[in-house]
Amino acid sequence: MISNSVVLPRPYRFLTAALVAALGLGLSQTAWGQTAAPVLPQRGVSATGAPIGGSNAATAPAHDPAALSSVGRGRQEGGRKSNGSISQGVKMHGRWVIDIKNPDGTLVEHRDFENALEQDGQGLLIGLMSGYLIPGDYMIVMGAQSGNAPCTATYQFCGIARSLSTYPGLGYCSVYYCATGLTYTYNLGTGGLNSGPFSMVLAGSITANQTGTIGTVYSLISTCANIGYSTTANPSTLETSSPASCVTQTSPEPWYGPLSLASITPVAVTAGQIIQVTVTITFS
Repeated sequence: MISNSVVLPRPYRFLTAALVAALGLGLSQTAWGQTAAPVLPQRGVSATGAPIGGSNAATAPAHDPAALSSVGRGRQEGGRKSNGSISQGVKMHGRWVIDIKNPDGTLVEHRDFENALEQDGQGLLIGLMSGYLIPGDYMIVMGAQSGNAPCTATYQFCGIARSLSTYPGLGYCSVYYCATGLTYTYNLGTGGLNSGPFSMVLAGSITANQTGTIGTVYSLISTCANIGYSTTANPSTLETSSPASCVTQTSPEPWYGPLSLASITPVAVTAGQIIQVTVTITFS
């Protein structure tokens, strides 16, 4: 039994469900309560420049029906068959679309796939569900599996952020080649939160500054807690600030890092081509 559970308002529950959908996770209803502070992941960049997070070997090749329908497919867990969904059987999907276009707007390649679980994103999700963390801004990052990526700065990664003055863009775009203008679109249902359809869409674009390939993609989030970032400490009390204030918070430095990732069949990009990305989170 979970005691002293935290009951989140409906808007926070929807956002948390959307984040869980982005990871392709399943939730039971008891997960809305939390008795202990989450263990949060380290954030920053690895020795190769990748956003720091847990390892994940899952792949999602383009146009692979098995990969595209993997979220919610039956699998064995502890001797029981799980459908990868909420206890009511609702399936959640995080669908990525990458379009490569020439400067004149002609489409060169279209790729779509499902994302996969980023292991260290679990700490951020538990923090959001429990109320120890408050959501801030988002970011999309793309890199190569080997060789050159389509973008280069200190490290060879393309970043699309809403702003370079807010985290996670503020943390990563000092070493990544970045573009701003990431947009968020929420559909909370035509008849309120008790109806549908529901979706959350992240969308943006960036122009490649070198020739390379996209082989790995990440979604990132910034979150705020009652303490600043530390590699050893975790928040000890519920966060009382608002999402609006978390978006602009720079001191103490927010907790930020990868939520989800996918490794895909590499997409070739030539310098000067436009990379358009859309991440759509839906339920079925």
